[in-house]
Amino acid sequence: MNEPLFRFSGVGYAYGSAPALKDITLEVRAGEKISLLGANGSGKSTLLRLMDALCFASAGTATAFGTPLTSNAFADQDTNIAFRRRVGLVFQNPDVQMFNPTVTDELAFGPLQLGWSTDEVKRAIAEMLVRFNLTHLKDRPPHRLSGGEKKRVAIASVLISKPDVLLLDEPTAALDPASKTDLVTFLARELGQTQTVITATHDLDIVEDISSRAIVLDRGSIAADGATLDIIHDTGLLQRTHLVFAHHHSHPKAGPYGKSHSHIHEPATQDKAQGPSFAFDHDGKA
Repeated sequence: MNEPLFRFSGVGYAYGSAPALKDITLEVRAGEKISLLGANGSGKSTLLRLMDALCFASAGTATAFGTPLTSNAFADQDTNIAFRRRVGLVFQNPDVQMFNPTVTDELAFGPLQLGWSTDEVKRAIAEMLVRFNLTHLKDRPPHRLSGGEKKRVAIASVLISKPDVLLLDEPTAALDPASKTDLVTFLARELGQTQTVITATHDLDIVEDISSRAIVLDRGSIAADGATLDIIHDTGLLQRTHLVFAHHHSHPKAGPYGKSHSHIHEPATQDKAQGPSFAFDHDGKA
């Protein structure tokens, strides 16, 4: 069996005196499709940042492709560049990662930083513009795009470098239902069987389509790690980790004293709370 791409053993991380991750032990192998599940504040985004070497463990050991994920290792430019070729992270908020004057410049930035030739960059940009339906937006400033268009550009700007591992932080946040469906369809269809995809989300509607393995985080620790179908049908686990909640209510007309029963609900995600936004495959303007 191939060696794991990522190996974390007893990993911890804290923001100042506030622990964000505690005793994280896991392995990720090539080609896996994994959902990181957890309520807000459970540590999902922090774990993705560790996997992307944007921060480093304060306890335990972490490696990627056999290389230690440590500040000392990444002080070496060759190590840093080699890692950036293989791992890409799409942030929850596209505005965080887009800062170039046009969509074309945004797509070119990553490959140029990795030392691609001008011809290679031009060919890759042309491919991504077509693949993500962005050709008509190629000269548009990213900050003037709609929410769905920004999401497309953000994902394209990471995938253009053809990383072995794609990390997604709440990819459906702020997308309306149609946009979410388009994005999930793309992820399920386009990324193939060999690319490793790790998606942090609390949107239980999408995890069956995008992953075969689910890891549940609760207050910085791993509460469960198993087959996606087993995880999402374990109502007790989902309730304990605040991914769903139950409440009782009565129907007064169901008899002289009413009838009380419980319902299970998924917590409102950001896109549900904000209402409709912008289609993933369309051009709607803000």
